Amino acid sequence: MDGPAAGQGGLTQMACPAILTGDQFLTRVLGAIDCQAAYLGSYGWQALGHPGSLAATVMTGLLTLFVALFGIRLLFGPAPGGRDVVGDVIKVGIVLTLAFSWPAFRTMIHDVVLDGPGELAASAGASIMPQQTTLVGGLQQADDAMLRLIEQGTGRQTGAYVDADEPGGTFQGQALEDEDSFGLARLFYLTGILGSYGLLRIIAGLLLALAPLAAGLLLFEATRGIFAGWLRALVLALMGSAAVSVAAAGQLAILLPWLGDALRLRGLGYATPAAPTELLALTLGFALIQFGSIWLMAKIAFNRGWMTFPALSDLRVSATERSPALRGDPAPTFAQSRSQRLVDHMETQLRREESFHHERTDHRLLTRTGGDASQGNAATSRERSVEPLGSSWRRTSQRRSLAGTRRDQGV
Repeated sequence: MDGPAAGQGGLTQMACPAILTGDQFLTRVLGAIDCQAAYLGSYGWQALGHPGSLAATVMTGLLTLFVALFGIRLLFGPAPGGRDVVGDVIKVGIVLTLAFSWPAFRTMIHDVVLDGPGELAASAGASIMPQQTTLVGGLQQADDAMLRLIEQGTGRQTGAYVDADEPGGTFQGQALEDEDSFGLARLFYLTGILGSYGLLRIIAGLLLALAPLAAGLLLFEATRGIFAGWLRALVLALMGSAAVSVAAAGQLAILLPWLGDALRLRGLGYATPAAPTELLALTLGFALIQFGSIWLMAKIAFNRGWMTFPALSDLRVSATERSPALRGDPAPTFAQSRSQRLVDHMETQLRREESFHHERTDHRLLTRTGGDASQGNAATSRERSVEPLGSSWRRTSQRRSLAGTRRDQGV
């Protein structure tokens, strides 16, 4: 829907349509939502971006701080690369455009967010909506037809059925009362349209009004995530409005012919027993579709980025690192007990000490007898180094005392 817009030279006063009960209710409410969103986006931006305002002062301070930090880095820090300089210049240009240039902001962002979804829905829904019917006009036409059907009722008291032998041809299979079903159907119809459409349009107007403040957050790394969130929310408002409009066009393509057939039967004097439940199912189902489309667009808008898949070579390397068989390592044995690990550790420690002891002994023998003795002792030390635990310090001769030796020799 086209709302009031601002002039090229400045912002003009907006006059939103008054909402009246009964006549053209849905059209007036949608027009008021559009008007309020445009009013909030344009006049809110003007209030924040006006020279001398608090937001303009804050923006000037942020730009001054950014330029000062850039100069300090040039003087005392490492020289920035060409890519950094170009990126900083682009940031400053984006900030100045969003915060201080209304014509550029209006052309690039404001009109795209507020008017783009309507144009997209008009072109996409032209093939499914009835001929010479606009989106808002079709919605109001469906609401009027729904009201006429509610006024005429289902014809329960007439007893004239189109085909009583077919399933749903009589009132015996109806679970809800006629008045309750018709009332809930219109309630879901209006709630689904006004709730989804109003939510996105009001959010879009608020985000557009906060553009001067959000622009300054792009300058610094610590606040850049908030600017990214603001931009993603604008994308959600744009895509969500288009999705809701296309869903509404699809609803009209189904609902208008159904309402026309139901009113034709009632005009001929026949009862429509299945009309309340069918209308309730249609309106409730499309209300869920509209809110579900908003959720789906939010998932798309706030997606972190493309899904990345590792290269085939990386997969092969990671598989080789994980699998001992692919690395050529022996298969892993069963887990050893704690006592066995302690014995192995003690054996390794004793072998190290024994090896160190024999190296010292070999060095002494080398200084006394020369190379032959050293080679023999080195071979002996290598043989001893492979002895099992407990055998390296075993005595090779019988231990005898001095008194026993003298006694044996007869001294």
